[in-house]
Amino acid sequence: MTLTGEPLLEFRSSPFQHWRVTPAQGVGHSELILVHGLGEHAGRMMPLARRFAAMGYRCRVPDLPGHGANGEDSHHAVVKAYLKGRDASEVNDLIQKLPPSLITEAKQIAANKHQQLFRTTFEEIIEQVEKLTLWSAIDGTQARVPHHVWGHSLGGLAAFHAVSRIDRDQCCAPTSLVLGSAAFSPPTTVDDVLKKLFIGQAYLLSSISFLRPFAALQRLFLQLLRVDGDGRFANEYVSDLPDERLLHSTDPLQNHQIPLCFAGRLLPWMARARKVARTLRTPVLIFAPGFDPIVNTTGSRAVAASLPVSIDDRRPQRLDIHESMKVHDLVRSSCAEAIISRVHSWMKGDLCH
Repeated sequence: MTLTGEPLLEFRSSPFQHWRVTPAQGVGHSELILVHGLGEHAGRMMPLARRFAAMGYRCRVPDLPGHGANGEDSHHAVVKAYLKGRDASEVNDLIQKLPPSLITEAKQIAANKHQQLFRTTFEEIIEQVEKLTLWSAIDGTQARVPHHVWGHSLGGLAAFHAVSRIDRDQCCAPTSLVLGSAAFSPPTTVDDVLKKLFIGQAYLLSSISFLRPFAALQRLFLQLLRVDGDGRFANEYVSDLPDERLLHSTDPLQNHQIPLCFAGRLLPWMARARKVARTLRTPVLIFAPGFDPIVNTTGSRAVAASLPVSIDDRRPQRLDIHESMKVHDLVRSSCAEAIISRVHSWMKGDLCH
């Protein structure tokens, strides 16, 4: 069922600043948390929030630590553009029509958040997702509706670890967890040979217990050097749709420079994901492209293989690999409709086979 009318957008301050998108009627049958990827912001998840609000979900969308903004005028303007635009071309038009002062403000905020990312830990990001999931559980319990968590890329890795901390508490455990192109393994398509060797040895150090202190020292060294990784290559691989690639490159809140020390902080969490998966009780649906230039899909396959049998007969563990796709963000690509429909059916418990 699709509800009519425009979704309602609110900027909430509890349990921390985040966005709330609800159906036009103000009521919904489920709670859904949407967690964005590395260098992105809450606005990037607004088209998905709009779709699910139309299907009766009340959505919460956070800006992760070191990402997004803090409720400034430009923050509201960019997020509203993503929510109101019917497609990437319209979103880009709405953003380009913003007053130059707001565009300048947004770019300055993105620069400040980039500097913040040098000192942001992945533990902070996990804790924020965990806190919002617990908050959503309270709302869901009071309204007697299920609540779900959806994470994309970096957000998928954070959501996975956040849910693993609370999924044995029947009062707080989410009904399901959806992971799209989750960052369970570093990319394999690094053009620079030295960077490829560095990523490989850093991942190895993070995977072996007695070598982890050396990995921590390496990350501290990178932080002191203020070394950045150029994330602009993602513009070409985020989607197979030209308008989506253009929007990704022109978004004033998008951060295209990623501190290598922060990227290094993800590696230990990637390395322990399979072990965590073995004891995860929450039903999980993982989807990924056949080849992902930004994160290695081998990680998603390995985590899916490690999951125990689902305790929910209506929502079995699922791994959907879209072999023909070779881009990172599938719900912003040509296969989006099929994926959203399939995930929605699984979340409802209608996709048992």
